[in-house]
Amino acid sequence: MSTHIEAGGRLAQPGGTEGSGPSRPRREPDRGGERAARPGRGRGLVRRWIRPARVVLAALVILLAWNLAAPHYPGYVLPAPIDVWTSFTSTWNRGVWIEEVWATLQHLLLAFGIVLVAGLPLGIVIGRSKIAEDLSRVVLVFLQTVPTIVLIALALVVAGASTSSVVGVTVAGSITYFLLNVIQGTRAIDQDLVDMARAYRASEGAIMRTVVLPAVVPYFLAGARITLGVAWQITLFAEYLMGAEGIGFQVSSAIKLLDTKAVFMWGLSVVAMTLVLEYGAFRPAERRLTRHVKKG
Repeated sequence: MSTHIEAGGRLAQPGGTEGSGPSRPRREPDRGGERAARPGRGRGLVRRWIRPARVVLAALVILLAWNLAAPHYPGYVLPAPIDVWTSFTSTWNRGVWIEEVWATLQHLLLAFGIVLVAGLPLGIVIGRSKIAEDLSRVVLVFLQTVPTIVLIALALVVAGASTSSVVGVTVAGSITYFLLNVIQGTRAIDQDLVDMARAYRASEGAIMRTVVLPAVVPYFLAGARITLGVAWQITLFAEYLMGAEGIGFQVSSAIKLLDTKAVFMWGLSVVAMTLVLEYGAFRPAERRLTRHVKKG
């Protein structure tokens, strides 16, 4: 390999690459990469609010389509949004909305709480024990397949049209959706982890706390979300047929009077409360309970 001497006595390599010397230019560190790797607060706020903004945008699109379609149908078929809003304000001002919604929420949340509190340990026991699975199979199949209207009829015979009847029917009709998710999550646990914990002489309580419950959490959340949707439907149906206080009874009365705007108003009230529960309770609880899960 040939070299030649430039002015000043420096050696130059072929291809224009100079040898090391005091006059070699120094590369400045790339600060832009560091800044790009750390997004600013503004970008973080955008990411935080972009998904709720999409939900609001979807709701606005539906509202616009509804407003455009309403003039083409009679009011008793498709009332205009402004008519539904007027029905809501009238019901609110008379205190009826708060009273009826509170009655339905009491039925729903009490039943939902019973399902969660009773269903989680039952699902884990059934998922871990063949004996418990065999003993509970007939009951689970019955609750999963029996029509809701039969449960309502039985509740009316036993307890009449009361709060306990609505709650009992809602629990019986929705608990299998939650149980099956918890059972599936329990069976999906890696048995090697349980055996390793026992090899280190961990107690059953410690195994339950550190191995079983963290593995069941995603199934618990999925089952709870599905169960809440089913519980809404059963609660309203039970109120509708039993004549119990709540939104279901108000819908029944509005249908008999051909008050379609009231029917829409009560239905949209249920949708709004479901969204509040989803983003005000489920999403925060999901973020908190799945902190141990590695995000992809």
